[in-house]
Amino acid sequence: MTRPDTRQGGTNEPQDDVLVQRTLQGDQRAFEELVHRYERLVFRIAAGFLRQRQDVEDVAQEAFLKAFQALGRFRPGASFAPWIAQIATRLCYDRLRARRGREVGWEDLSPAEQQAAHTMAAGASSEAKVANRDLAERILTNLSPKDRQVLVLQDVLGYTAAEAAQVLGCSALAVRIRIHRARRAMEQIAERLLSGMEGSE
Repeated sequence: MTRPDTRQGGTNEPQDDVLVQRTLQGDQRAFEELVHRYERLVFRIAAGFLRQRQDVEDVAQEAFLKAFQALGRFRPGASFAPWIAQIATRLCYDRLRARRGREVGWEDLSPAEQQAAHTMAAGASSEAKVANRDLAERILTNLSPKDRQVLVLQDVLGYTAAEAAQVLGCSALAVRIRIHRARRAMEQIAERLLSGMEGSE
């Protein structure tokens, strides 16, 4: 399971807050180092929320731009990772909320995804990992942005409840409650898809 990237640099590399201070003093290379350290984390967060490569790239670019503009509010001694993760997550949330579309129906699924749904309904494990992943992504798109947000952080990126809480700005208990609700919502969407499957046969 993927853990949040919280690296602060090796023994010969400056800490995040040192790079922030150097950036604020006009050292452009210092911010480039922060981007280099955390661009993989930001891309993973955006890719967990958004299906289109262009959207992922746009969010990643905007996240670092917003971080650069807000560097004066960065807390000395803190790690850059949770801070940039929070910015990226909020941008993804805003984008999903703005474009939330219609619910996916049975007829929208590819034959491989329909087969994966049949397999899931039978309670069996499927060898079609790509179809299963695509089906899960389609179901995720029908969740509310808040539910999708917590599922991506915990199930896709492997954040603990405490780490997700830090990114979302809430308590770990609130994260656990939200993840339970999100998983139930995902089950309900899958059930509706399977009802559509039965009606199509």
